[in-house]
Amino acid sequence: MKNSKLKIINKLGIAIEITLFFKLLFFRIEEFVDWDVLFILVIVILIWQGNEALDKWLNTKYNWIENARKRLTIQSVFSVIFTSITLFCLMYLLHQLRFGDGRIINRKMVEIFPPAILFTFALLAVKIGSEFFIALKNSLLEIEKYKTENAIAQLQNLKNQLNPHFLFNNLSVLTSLVYKNQDKAADFINELAKVYRYVLDTKNSELVPLQEELDFINHYIYLQKIRFEDSVSFEIKIEESQKSAYILPMCLQMLVENTIQHNESSQANPLRVLIYTENNSLVIENPIKPRSNFADSTKTGLKNIELRYSFFTDEKVLISNNGQIFKVILPLIQIK
Repeated sequence: MKNSKLKIINKLGIAIEITLFFKLLFFRIEEFVDWDVLFILVIVILIWQGNEALDKWLNTKYNWIENARKRLTIQSVFSVIFTSITLFCLMYLLHQLRFGDGRIINRKMVEIFPPAILFTFALLAVKIGSEFFIALKNSLLEIEKYKTENAIAQLQNLKNQLNPHFLFNNLSVLTSLVYKNQDKAADFINELAKVYRYVLDTKNSELVPLQEELDFINHYIYLQKIRFEDSVSFEIKIEESQKSAYILPMCLQMLVENTIQHNESSQANPLRVLIYTENNSLVIENPIKPRSNFADSTKTGLKNIELRYSFFTDEKVLISNNGQIFKVILPLIQIK
């Protein structure tokens, strides 16, 4: 409230200064304190407020950073038209109040009109320049904010990628395989190496083709099938046309891992995980079979995925839980 009052007082002070300047410049000294000084003050305020309202309206239509040239052109044209019409009409009204001669064009109007337009444009140029640099500054701040948040998200992603339990569990499986089936152990080592190779190859990637993520998840699933055998089943149905779309690296693995960690599974009652494409999205769903010995989820992984997606698309990551089916829908990102 206090700031609003100060702004109004400052505007009024500047408007009075402009009014006195024009009065002193274009009227005789004996007319300086005449009643029409108030009328000129009204003209200044109306033109000022009108241009400010026009500026606010254009802010909602044309961003300075994205449409600088178009915004400058439109604002200049509209300001000329508005200022010229308003100034002409009000000066004509002032002349008629003073002299009442019915003349549309008079000497004083010819003297005042061009400098008034130029003065308006000088102030407009200052305001436009100020707004542009403020918008540029805000844009740079947004970029820095994006970089910071993206770095945090990537760090969190790295923390979530293939946690130490994954390596420990697979080494335990490998130890068992070495004694039971050496050929299978060799295949297991090969698949494990491909999983970690993908992690290293994509650690600095922001997006990867869906096909690459699917190749990776197949290696990951192979390891899970060796560990859990028939306790977990996977069904993958991907439209061929969607395989060239892009997705965030490792997010599919993170969702599959969460599914296995949070749900009971056994050979008698296997956990069924579905991965499929639908409406330009990748869907991961599973029946809800909560583990009795598992702590409540903090949903950090899901929040991390949502944050990372917000950098690349306005489409939201959708998460649904109807008590029976848990489903996550990831938008597929098209890059032309």
